Formats: sequence, structure tokens, C-alpha cells
Amino acid sequence: GLVRMLALSLVLILVSAGIVRAAAGMDELLRGTLDDAALVVAFAGRNLEGVYANATPWSESYGADGSLSYRDREGVWPGDWTVRSARFCTFYRTGDLNGGCFLVARRGDNCFDFYAVGAAFVPGVSSDDIAGGRNWTARGWYVEAEPSCPEDKRQIVDLVLPEDKRVPWTQ
Repeated sequence: GLVRMLALSLVLILVSAGIVRAAAGMDELLRGTLDDAALVVAFAGRNLEGVYANATPWSESYGADGSLSYRDREGVWPGDWTVRSARFCTFYRTGDLNGGCFLVARRGDNCFDFYAVGAAFVPGVSSDDIAGGRNWTARGWYVEAEPSCPEDKRQIVDLVLPEDKRVPWTQ
């Protein structure tokens, strides 16, 4: 009776504390990133170009209707973009190209750092990395204006991948 109820209450308190801590951790990660409304304003109807962390160039056009067109050295792919829970997601209509979701931090008037998030919508970087503009997955800017991105090229690092898929980045 009473012991079981106390034990169940303790479990509920511990689980609730864990959820609160996880939410607080997510709040810390989201600090400095764009929320849903800001993501839509930043990207709907816009054209970006940029580089991945490995210095591969890319460009992408985001339609106001949620469609997109992605281009890199390998070709052009149609797709769709969405915004959900402060995550900017891009998915492609063919099996040739994988999509994903990102936290996005704005660096000045014309620079965006994209941080890939995993299946649980959590990035593989720390809030300090996001705040400092380090360890981004991709960086982009509007094509019609000069980028405002920091000049420090040493921010480019390895992508966070499972151990068996990790490829070292070389300069």
C-alpha cells in the first residue's frame, strides 16, 4: 500500500525532473537559433548558396509554397522544406539525396549556420558551439548580397557521424 505509493511517487518525481532537465537543456541549445516564425521569414521565397563543413559548395531555392530546388556539383534535385519546433527541414523527392533537419543560427544580416539534428531532433553539437558559430554542418547566405559570415575558416570541422561512417576532414 503506502510503500508502493511512495515508491511510485518517487519514480514520477524523478521522471518529471528528468523531463524538466531535458527541456532546460533544449532551451539552452535553442538559445541563439531561429524560431519557427523567423525561419519562415528568413527562407520562404529566398535563394541561398553556401558551403558544407567539408567546403563543398551548394545552393538551394526555397519556394513560398514549401517546395525547394537543391543544386551541388552532382546535380539538381527537387524537394520540399518545412519548419517544426524551431527545426528547418529539407527533404528531396528522389532517393538520390538524403534530407534532414537543422537548427539555424543567424550570423549578421546575411549568414546562416545550419546544425544537423538527429532522429530525436537534438544536434550533435553543444550550445557553446552554436553560440560561438563552431561545428556547423553547413553555412549559407542569400545569393543577392554579400555574405556577413565570419572570415575564420578554422570553424570548419568534421561532420558528426557514427564511428563506422566517420570521414576525417583534411585541409
